[in-house]
Amino acid sequence: MHRLFSACLLLFSLFSLPLQATEAPDTRVLFINSYHRGYSWSDGIEEGLRQRLSESDKRIELSIEYLDSRRFAYDTQIELLARAFETKYAKYRLDLIVVSDNAAFDFAIRYRARLFPTQPIVFCGYNNFRPEVLKDLRNITGVNEEIAIEDTVNMALKIHPNTRTLAFVTSTGDASSKRIGEVAEQSAFPSLRKRFEVVDMKDFSVEQIRKRLAELPRDSLLFLSGQTADQSTGRALTPPENGVLITAASPFPTYSFWDFHLGHGTLGGHIITGPEQGRAAGDMALRVLAGTPADSIPVLMTTPTRDVFDYNAMKRFGIRIKDLPEEALILNRPFSLWDNYRWQMIGVIALLVVETALIALLLHISRGRRKALAALDEERALLEQRVAERTHELRVANEQLASISMTDVLTGLPNRRRFDEALDTEIAHLRRSGGFLSMIMLDVDFFKPFNDTYGHVDGDDCLRRVASVISGQANRATDLAARFGGEEFALILPETDAQGAAALAERIRAGIEQLAIPHSASKVADHVTASLGAITLLPATLPSRDDVIRLVDAQLYRAKKDGRNRVAIMDSTQT
Repeated sequence: MHRLFSACLLLFSLFSLPLQATEAPDTRVLFINSYHRGYSWSDGIEEGLRQRLSESDKRIELSIEYLDSRRFAYDTQIELLARAFETKYAKYRLDLIVVSDNAAFDFAIRYRARLFPTQPIVFCGYNNFRPEVLKDLRNITGVNEEIAIEDTVNMALKIHPNTRTLAFVTSTGDASSKRIGEVAEQSAFPSLRKRFEVVDMKDFSVEQIRKRLAELPRDSLLFLSGQTADQSTGRALTPPENGVLITAASPFPTYSFWDFHLGHGTLGGHIITGPEQGRAAGDMALRVLAGTPADSIPVLMTTPTRDVFDYNAMKRFGIRIKDLPEEALILNRPFSLWDNYRWQMIGVIALLVVETALIALLLHISRGRRKALAALDEERALLEQRVAERTHELRVANEQLASISMTDVLTGLPNRRRFDEALDTEIAHLRRSGGFLSMIMLDVDFFKPFNDTYGHVDGDDCLRRVASVISGQANRATDLAARFGGEEFALILPETDAQGAAALAERIRAGIEQLAIPHSASKVADHVTASLGAITLLPATLPSRDDVIRLVDAQLYRAKKDGRNRVAIMDSTQT
């Protein structure tokens, strides 16, 4: 009993330490999110809000509630949510309520007298806010979220000057989307219809959108300002999910107004971002918590936007960078040495110019003033040290650039240049050591039809996944797997006999097939497959690099000719 009592005291002391060390918060803020965790838009708002609140000198305790108003039958659950709030916060003093998007705003106003009768409210993400919304309401301010339809259309027309038809996806499935559609119909569409054919696909399913877009002329553009009428299993589709389906169905460039559609097939637009909304709301929240009445803080009516484009979608539709607005942000843009190291390079060049000029000046002075030779020698030594330091820095930079130049940007594998160097090295080494050299070449079957069917974004993803299978199998330190070019990959296998090469090639072929990447345009299977050629050579028979490539390429051709999705191998060590 004595030991049991001592153990209980120890456990009690351990659990009580964090409670004693934790200081009570100065302020308690409740953030009501209209949607659900994992939705990039509202997650971005939360990120921006947290950033601003963290900059305060107050100890702020932030509580977060999710209404999940898009995915499920929200209207049938709103009273249950109110009861849950009432129970949960009955004895919890709140100093400020922050709400994001229309559903949370409407919830807070509807149940304010019951849940938050005295607390100030800061809103953000309220679609197309108008001052009359706050009539008879007190102690409220916030941030307007209003998409610039005509501005986005005008920007798009500069990129696509021959456009004659403007198609819009609008919807009424939730309060925010309904409000956006009403404002578009009242404020934007009438003036646009004077110059263009305007097609409003309100509450269309994806299949209806696909059919309607197929009827439009080639000089059309699509603007994504609402959702489809489709449902997922047991819930509504989220806006990003809708965006993926719509852009996949659209043969035309698709413009959006929110950041959650970027990276899912949309070309770009005047983009509103969640973090900017959250930071603006956070600034207002800190002012209110500092003592400024919410009523005295004007609602922020001008919604911050930025011109943002997706490079992958630009490639799909042949859009050049010079066609875009000057200050546009381009996502997924390929690596550019100048863009990424511009100021470092300018700085190094400027420094070298300054140092060169300084040395020339010192040499000129030394010739005219012999009495300054000692001082000049000291200065020269200092300058030489600086040049050595800069030379060292440049050498490190050159090593980094050399590494970058040897890597394929898309797959992360070594590129053709690295492959050629490695093959030359292994041929020279194995001629001396007398070991085997095996090589495998792989080609993704019917890849061009794959790109034509699914688009270059899915094509790039397919190549990355194939590369992952290949690199996972070539796991010896001496092996090298590289992207040979396009959809072709090659492996160098030093000290590997024909049996080992054949086994590795078959594992790679099977691994690619097990990815089960759909390929409806393939003539071999309903998924992505690959054909492989392999060759094994002895040192005495090792030809040049080009001869090795020709031999293994011939085996690859034989695998394709024999029906694809197979391995063809030649063992020259047995001849």
